[in-house]
Amino acid sequence: MRLTRVALLISLAPLPHLAGQGVAYEGGLSLETGSYIFTTRTTSLTIATGIAYTAGPLTLRAGLPVFVQNSSLLAGSGAGMMPSGGGSGGNVGSGGMGGGMMGDGGATGMAHYGAAAGDPSVQVGWRLVDRARTGVTLSAAAKIPMTDTTAYGTGQWDVGGTLSLTHRPPGKLFFGLDISYWHLGDLPQLDFRDPILGTATVSRLFPRTWAGSLFVAGGSAALRGYQPPVSVGAGMTHFGRRGLVWGVTGAIGLTETAPQLSVGASWRIGL
Repeated sequence: MRLTRVALLISLAPLPHLAGQGVAYEGGLSLETGSYIFTTRTTSLTIATGIAYTAGPLTLRAGLPVFVQNSSLLAGSGAGMMPSGGGSGGNVGSGGMGGGMMGDGGATGMAHYGAAAGDPSVQVGWRLVDRARTGVTLSAAAKIPMTDTTAYGTGQWDVGGTLSLTHRPPGKLFFGLDISYWHLGDLPQLDFRDPILGTATVSRLFPRTWAGSLFVAGGSAALRGYQPPVSVGAGMTHFGRRGLVWGVTGAIGLTETAPQLSVGASWRIGL
């Protein structure tokens, strides 16, 4: 699970020095549902918890997700949950662009909801530009293979990097752009492509420390022969006292490899 997803609303925040210095607890809760490229609907609840340390332009993060899911058709990766077809990936073929639902091949893996801890992730970020209205951050991250393919993991390392740009022109609008590249570990019978992902955001400040955001997320396809994931959504963020930030998001998927519906909440608490 990407660490940036845990703090999505925080990353949309139009305040350059939001994180401040020191240690903070970061967490997130997300619910995603969809059929993806299969005929069976998969619903996933992800509970993420982590810690962040900021010193000057440097930020270090570590996090761990827990998945509650009603099938094993999805696997956790550094780029998010990926349609995998089960433990070995043998149930994902070379579908056609634009379409076709794949049969599940009996790969649902469970007839009811199961829970498992996912792979931990670590991230290091460096704020290259930190001006009053413009910020540029470069970060590198890795998903450490601590789970096997039976527990919603691939059993492989994922490594990636992200470039984040933020700009606030005069007024109450704020713009953000995140571009990331991930090298994904492969399953025994499924080779993932290395995706390039992006999220563009427009936010607006409201009175009493509130901000609203609209965003579109997409990228290149990690599964050969299938559409890349594309989704659009909205969020609200609240900036509280003593480093407390929390918010909610909702999004709908526009392509077959994205969840049809996702909702979530995230928070950051200064320690």
